[in-house]
Amino acid sequence: MRRIVIMAEGSFEWHHGKTATGIIRYSQDTVVAVIDSAHAGMDVSQALNHPTFGKGIPVVRDIHEALRYRPDTLLIGIAPRGGALPPEWRWQLLTALEAGLSLVSGLHVFLSDDAELRAVAERHGATIWDVRRPPAQQRVALFTPHRPGSHTILMVGSDCATGKMTVAIELDREARRRGLNSVFAATGQTGMMISNDGIPADRIIVDFLAGLVEEMVLRFTEQHDWVFVEGQGALNHPGYSPVTLGLIHGSMPDAMIFSHKVGAKTIEGYPNSPLPPLNRLIQINEEAVRWLRPDSPCKVVGIALVTHGLNDDEARAAIQQVEEETGLPTTDVWRFGADVLMDALLRYCP
Repeated sequence: MRRIVIMAEGSFEWHHGKTATGIIRYSQDTVVAVIDSAHAGMDVSQALNHPTFGKGIPVVRDIHEALRYRPDTLLIGIAPRGGALPPEWRWQLLTALEAGLSLVSGLHVFLSDDAELRAVAERHGATIWDVRRPPAQQRVALFTPHRPGSHTILMVGSDCATGKMTVAIELDREARRRGLNSVFAATGQTGMMISNDGIPADRIIVDFLAGLVEEMVLRFTEQHDWVFVEGQGALNHPGYSPVTLGLIHGSMPDAMIFSHKVGAKTIEGYPNSPLPPLNRLIQINEEAVRWLRPDSPCKVVGIALVTHGLNDDEARAAIQQVEEETGLPTTDVWRFGADVLMDALLRYCP
């Protein structure tokens, strides 16, 4: 069990700090502190304006304050666009390594390739885990059928950051509560940090993405009856649609869960890219499966909403509106759990 301090300087909030909040919520390791000078002196629940989430975990000014809590690991808790290391953080990473802390980084820039950081780590017996470093062995998809009796469920959505990882983890937890043999298949840096397994889908050469996803899913379907595959991007995303398509064709899902942020009208950061109606978005994901498997019964069988910013009554009203619009069972798994979606999957994949 690691004792983790999370570096989230200037970005400790629900959206851009989603790696930090994901680790706090789901990691089996202990988070002893979060670094963010803007919220120093608070705890996590106060910094995020949530009554219970992360209550008692201190938010500190810098690595010097964090070392008082005896961490053994410094984890980069943001996922900035472009994936570079903010230069003003460098001294804090060096200080952590000099104190013998290991580094865990999901950045696109690999910290273990940095000569200075690597030398300090070696000198003080620390390790650097670049979570996004792709596997050395790569492969093209072979279109191999899954074990009969296994069920592969892929999370898709209308945009990035619509809760696809959260939905996959919550479904895995709900399945296990019901005594089902299930697993969470991570495809992004935060999910990999949580599960200590998976593949960094957005760092794999496009020719090999479907193949490595296929390899991972086949490994899991041999061992588990239910495989919940973390989704990435969106088919309708101007920048990140290729990773979504690779996941769809590589995982060969038996069913999908669709994620959407309430109130979203355009792709985030792309004001000229309006979101089609939900039913059309659902349709294009189902069509993408049938490009390879024309007779596939795979469908979106439930909707997972992100209702952050709404109160519970407003969230329930949004859920009801989407159910009426799509005819599909809908919930917010963060607020209300994943049982509604698991029920839908059991009906569809008995």
